[in-house]
Amino acid sequence: MNTTETSRFVAELRSRILDGTLPAGTRLDAERELAAHYELSRTTIRAGLQALASEGMIQRKIGRNGGSFVTTPSGDTVTSSLQLVIGTGGIAERDLMETRLAIEPQCADLAATRMSEDEIGKLSAIQSEMTAAIRPVGNPADRPAFLRANARFHLHIAQGSHNHALSAILAGLIGPIEVLTDDPHLVGPGQLRELVQAHEHIFSAIKSRDGVRAADVMRKHLRAHIRLSNKH
Repeated sequence: MNTTETSRFVAELRSRILDGTLPAGTRLDAERELAAHYELSRTTIRAGLQALASEGMIQRKIGRNGGSFVTTPSGDTVTSSLQLVIGTGGIAERDLMETRLAIEPQCADLAATRMSEDEIGKLSAIQSEMTAAIRPVGNPADRPAFLRANARFHLHIAQGSHNHALSAILAGLIGPIEVLTDDPHLVGPGQLRELVQAHEHIFSAIKSRDGVRAADVMRKHLRAHIRLSNKH
């Protein structure tokens, strides 16, 4: 099986699904017919269809009425596609941070007016976890615990925006965000305390239902992180 040919086949079908040429519910041709059309082996076609199924682009059904059917791309599809591109090194750290700067202030603004009291309570609990992670009695900062809470804090705000597109995009960025922050040279104990303080200001604005302030504080927080990254 030629992996390059498989990748090209997957890319073409994915593009046709996303641009609406193959709308949801479309039954794809059988493997034999696809192989003839694309002049590829059935093994290559089968591998490509499996890849598209794992992305949530198609659903494969077995039986007399089975086959491969185009599905409606969901938030999970967006997330997994982003993670795939980022995981292969296709997006630089600067690009990730600029993307966050473009969407997270809007997430904070919307979350301030759309979050339920229960959601705000959960955000408060996550904030407390971050604070506890950098202030363990007699021990150094618990960096892994902080990073997990930090990622959950940002994702919870995106989910609290009740905008599925925004939350799906940020979910695709969360893993790389956590990895980039896990650099003791970039984020030392002092910076961890500053991050917690910034999160406290973000939480306060959201709790006060002040969307404008929440967006502004989030924007300043992310810009500070970008400036710190540029120094290293």
